[in-house]
Amino acid sequence: MAIDANDLKNLSPRVKLLLACLVFFILGYLFYMLYLQGALARHEALSAKLTGLQRQVKEKEKAAAQLETYRREVIALKEAFTQALMRLPDQKEIPDLLLAVANAGRTSGVDFLVFEPKMPEKKPPEKSPAAAAPRAQKSAAPASKPADVKGQPPQPVEPEKFYEELPIKVELAGGYHNVLSFFDQVARLPRIVNIEDISMGEAKDVKVRGRLMKTSCTVKTYMFVDK
Repeated sequence: MAIDANDLKNLSPRVKLLLACLVFFILGYLFYMLYLQGALARHEALSAKLTGLQRQVKEKEKAAAQLETYRREVIALKEAFTQALMRLPDQKEIPDLLLAVANAGRTSGVDFLVFEPKMPEKKPPEKSPAAAAPRAQKSAAPASKPADVKGQPPQPVEPEKFYEELPIKVELAGGYHNVLSFFDQVARLPRIVNIEDISMGEAKDVKVRGRLMKTSCTVKTYMFVDK
């Protein structure tokens, strides 16, 4: 049954209102399904992305603010490391350093009974695996099965030292204040020198020189190793 404009005009106002509401409802539903729902989903996704980007920006700003502090700390550490290296004598300077320690004792008024520097032992150069391979092939024997080390934690790799210790065994005789003066002069040397294992004996009266005491210690310095 076809409905024309005259039929619509003849409808009661209440029916016309219901039809208008129905039309608006259908149009609103179509608008929501076809456009508004997708727009809300895109808006929510963009809002979440914006929040993530803002959080990343704050983290980057915080890292950028700390970067300059880290750079200053690294520069300060490099300067301290360089100064420490400058205070480490190399092998050519060791004789002069030993002479400076001896002069410190002489000017302090102490007598050296023992002065024994112990130079670091030179390690033989390691042979390359390629050079040792032919000999290993000639004397090759059936290899035993390696021990099962499963479950054992790996051994930490020790950092390679850039210095070697140079201990000097020292025994000296002198007055208490003379010994302290010797220690003070050694501590003031421009190179790093430590005094360890100090042992002082009883003071004894010596003619002309007064009360003297025997002191033993280890004067230890550190030699720079150029790797």
